[in-house]
Amino acid sequence: AQHSWSVALLACALAPHVDTSLDIGKVCQFATVHDLVEVYAGDTSNFASDDLKASKEVRERAALDKLRAQTELFPWIAETVAAYEKQVDDEAKFVKSVDKLIPLLFDYIEEGLFYHEHKITLDEWQRNMQRHREKAGIHPGAFAYYEELWDLLVANPHFFHQPDKL
Repeated sequence: AQHSWSVALLACALAPHVDTSLDIGKVCQFATVHDLVEVYAGDTSNFASDDLKASKEVRERAALDKLRAQTELFPWIAETVAAYEKQVDDEAKFVKSVDKLIPLLFDYIEEGLFYHEHKITLDEWQRNMQRHREKAGIHPGAFAYYEELWDLLVANPHFFHQPDKL
């Protein structure tokens, strides 16, 4: 929930500065529901096993079906999740890009706490985050912020585990 609220607040605040043609109402709607399938499918980290990553699409499709059945009286929920997943609207693309930059923002603010706790080196991070970075590029305006955060993290190698240091 904290992540979804962070995405919604940042996406709505950032949208008018990035692309004035974006409909803030749609941005807010997509941001609000963008991770609802994870209630049933679970979150799949960029550092998860290959098997877990490979099953993500199937788990999320089943989760959307379950969500649709459980929110039958409120079809807007599943319809909006499905529209977000299709990524045809600029607003959906913008939210997806913002969704990807949020973890980098928190990792920068926390000075790599997660990476130290999980013993993730800068090289491992760059390798595991490459697909994440590609997904973030779906909206060029939001991606520019992602790239700035990426560069800030890379410029601070002390944010990452360094096995040769005690």
